[in-house]
Amino acid sequence: MSDYTILRGADAPDFTGDAPGEFRGYARPMGATQLGLNLRVLAPHSRHIPPGVAPDSGHMHHTIEEIYLVVEGEATVKVGDDVVTLGPRDAVLIPPGTVRAVRNEGDRDAVFVMCSISVADPHAESEWQEGFWPG
Repeated sequence: MSDYTILRGADAPDFTGDAPGEFRGYARPMGATQLGLNLRVLAPHSRHIPPGVAPDSGHMHHTIEEIYLVVEGEATVKVGDDVVTLGPRDAVLIPPGTVRAVRNEGDRDAVFVMCSISVADPHAESEWQEGFWPG
């Protein structure tokens, strides 16, 4: 018998709160100890920020690198001082200490996967910067 875990999309927890779209967590609910994997669905004309965070904010991670891979639609990403638009199958690797933010400036959902290593406390690993991407 093989050892593996399946998590159906409908069963992945959604961490968006009252924000539009979805932010589904996969790695922790599946028991992953080495990987972090999340799926973000950004509604048209919305931003990737948690509820209660200023809309012009960006965030960084102290010690982990992260890859964003766009699956559907387009995601506009600000990485440091640069703004780039990614389409399906485009990806960006963001090193530790680099502030980033993501917006969906289009008229249809933007779906992207966020992949990194697993960390014990994701909130302690992250730092938010207000005023990073005004407008």
